[in-house]
Amino acid sequence: MRFIKPCRETDSSPRLTVCRVKDNKDRNTETSLLLDLNILIRMEDVILRRKNPADLGLMELVNFVNQCPAESICLSPGFALSEVHPKFKKQCIEIFEVFLSIFCPQLVDHPTATRNSTIEPEGLRKLEFHELSLGEQYLHSISYYSLIQIHIIDSKYNNLTGVERFNIYLDSVCNDIDMLSAVEAEVAKYCFCVKKDEYSQDLKDRIQDIKDNFLDRHTDPKKRLLNIFNGVQDLKYGKSALKYSEEEFYGKNQETWVVTLDSKLYWLSESIHHYPVVGEPHSKFYCIVRTVEQKNCDYWQSVDAALYTRQSIRKVVGKARSPLSEGDMENLHNTLLNKGVRDFDEEFSSNKRIN
Repeated sequence: MRFIKPCRETDSSPRLTVCRVKDNKDRNTETSLLLDLNILIRMEDVILRRKNPADLGLMELVNFVNQCPAESICLSPGFALSEVHPKFKKQCIEIFEVFLSIFCPQLVDHPTATRNSTIEPEGLRKLEFHELSLGEQYLHSISYYSLIQIHIIDSKYNNLTGVERFNIYLDSVCNDIDMLSAVEAEVAKYCFCVKKDEYSQDLKDRIQDIKDNFLDRHTDPKKRLLNIFNGVQDLKYGKSALKYSEEEFYGKNQETWVVTLDSKLYWLSESIHHYPVVGEPHSKFYCIVRTVEQKNCDYWQSVDAALYTRQSIRKVVGKARSPLSEGDMENLHNTLLNKGVRDFDEEFSSNKRIN
């Protein structure tokens, strides 16, 4: 079980302790836990399949919740539920509540908690980008375009070094969508990294976990695109936690955490996290963290230097402005749907015919 604080001053996420929750409550702050979908799935395994919650890694969350004072924490499954097929959403909510009633009976819902009791149309789960609302498409356009380019570059330039591919990636996102997101660039660094024999097993595992999630080289173009969209969905947990971090909700500030059993989200958060600056949005500044091993590696030195250099150049010419205007978002969205999708089809449809 991982408790991730996306915006923090420390290199690693601080420990989420009962004392911290109590201190938050004393300063009129709620500790809000955004649950990943894998936690809801394992709750289902316990209730429907009679599996042991300890074997599934759930007892750390259960024990933590049971030790916290009343009305001091909020469990937020909404973002995970958005990934569930509408046909099973009602059942998933009920299982979530049954699990808590058995293992965390003293937990009380937030006073503003709501549940839609109406039966939703049994439509398809949103598996493709175009099925999202226009607002959601705008929100995820940068991530979606960036991850598409990672796949294209990995396939098209597999004879080049990782550093060369990363520089092509920087050219692509800067020239095509005029946006350079540090989080997606960090994903690219791991995806283009070649595991070396001299790497420690910990670093090899970290690289492989992130690659397995964001660079699934499926031979079927449609399935590859679905995997890219799943990667976009994974990134939304950190973005959502940032959005509500320290914002006031019904008179109380929120300290937001992502709770997950997913190793790749944890490793990515250990490599890059957002840094709090008074008076600024929590998503504006970031910090890259490197192990001693990475600091002494030519590859990691080179890709980090390439990112910093490109960001400095963009800042000098006035490209570091924020936030994006409505016109900026429309242009970004149009580029994604036209050039991004077209480039993807050209690269992987031809590969499919060859195979």
